[in-house]
Amino acid sequence: MINNLKRKIVMQAEKTRVFREIYCTIKKSRSADFPEQIKSRQSADIFDLPKLSAPLPYHPEFYFDDCNYYGILFQLLKYANIDINDSRFPRHEIYLEHGIVIGNLVREDSVILARKTLTYSNYRAQFILEKTGKTPSLIGPYIHYVEGLLDQEALSKVKKSLGRVLLVFPSHSIGAVAAEYDKKQFCLEIEKRKAGYDTVLVCIYWKDTLNGDHEYYQKMGYKLTTAGHRDDLYFLDRLKSIILLADMVMSNSTGTHIGYSLFFNKPNYIFRQDVSLIAKSKSGDNLLKSHYQPEVTSTKSRDNQLLYDTFNIFSDEITSEQHNLANYIWGFDCIKTPEELRAILLD
Repeated sequence: MINNLKRKIVMQAEKTRVFREIYCTIKKSRSADFPEQIKSRQSADIFDLPKLSAPLPYHPEFYFDDCNYYGILFQLLKYANIDINDSRFPRHEIYLEHGIVIGNLVREDSVILARKTLTYSNYRAQFILEKTGKTPSLIGPYIHYVEGLLDQEALSKVKKSLGRVLLVFPSHSIGAVAAEYDKKQFCLEIEKRKAGYDTVLVCIYWKDTLNGDHEYYQKMGYKLTTAGHRDDLYFLDRLKSIILLADMVMSNSTGTHIGYSLFFNKPNYIFRQDVSLIAKSKSGDNLLKSHYQPEVTSTKSRDNQLLYDTFNIFSDEITSEQHNLANYIWGFDCIKTPEELRAILLD
């Protein structure tokens, strides 16, 4: 009963900007070395999995966690030339979807609490409007707004050493939920497709490095990389450089990487595989419950099937059907100029 009362008090308090500011200030005060750690990782080798995947302290610059993930809002501010302390910027009142969501799952609580919501495309906007009555701002693939961690000279040097690259994105864990699938079966498919490529480059999610899931790919002789920890401010920059190294991209499930790599004209192939999501804690159980509501499962299955059917052929040509579908879901035609994004964020 006491816990329920506390929860109700917090739910009321978090509606105020003052509460959000105090919350973030207190949390950040406990992780004073966060900027130093981020700077150190910014210069780390993109193949240094132990360093880039190591835990980071919780350091919320923004109240809604999704804004802190992958450095998205941090990078959007840089692109739009907005100082994070600008009094016109509603720092703790913006919510954004941190990755593409297939189907009609919406974080209704966050959208309703936020003054402004950002997302990719009309595909996502329709679900957000249906669930909350709010119309989000569309800005297309977030990866457009970052510079890339490697400059052109460094990128060319790494590319030369790797040759033709088959970039692989295995299905990854999320929070307190682990992704489990038949790695042997997936690697047999990679072996089947790697002819004509000099390097198989596997991009491992930070959580799966900590889980030890990267070891199977390591034993296969593949080269491993990672975009870094979820809270790394340069995650997207690193991911952009990794994608630009690729000549072909393959994965074993749908995900944000498909739209991001298509955006940079990298052909994609999805090897459809059974992937089980296993909760590792109570918070994981709650996450899976929201993902497996009948209504959510229905739209998710429908739209995932569309992606599987469209990207089920291994080819170095991008079809108009593939481009149109990626544009519809990720919003290639929703990209904003610095001035347009600035107006959205300061409005």
